[in-house]
Amino acid sequence: MRIQVTQKLNKEYYNEYYSEWLRFRSKLKKWEHIIGFTSLIAALTIFLIDNSLKFISVGLLIFGALMIYEFYSSKSKWLKERLRSKLADSEVTIIFEEENIMTIGPFTEMNGNWSFFNDAVETEKGLILIPENGISIYLQKKSFEDQSVISAIVRKIKNN
Repeated sequence: MRIQVTQKLNKEYYNEYYSEWLRFRSKLKKWEHIIGFTSLIAALTIFLIDNSLKFISVGLLIFGALMIYEFYSSKSKWLKERLRSKLADSEVTIIFEEENIMTIGPFTEMNGNWSFFNDAVETEKGLILIPENGISIYLQKKSFEDQSVISAIVRKIKNN
């Protein structure tokens, strides 16, 4: 087995990475806007039902607005940070072999074992490799010459 993937780290990649991470890996972030809108509706409902509870309504209104703002602004902030990094507009090559995995990037090269990854998640548009909780590596499906090998990579990681 020898699978070579070259991933371009550009704006399109980072946008896709964030949306796939949000959908498949995020535990709480994906619910922020829903909680925020629910809080706004609750604030309005409480205010209309019992005007004497306006402090609770205002509290829920502020909480909901902050949750909605945080949800939508965090992607923009995350994307700006990635696009300002030295890795922006570069390429990283990952080579999956039978016994090891190699990465070749603009600043480093790494040789590792399959056991380096704790988990792998195939998404609609790509593959999320997880070395440990809180860290992930995203590869777009279109970076693979043969997309059928993605399930083999996932199986190999999950079996180690």
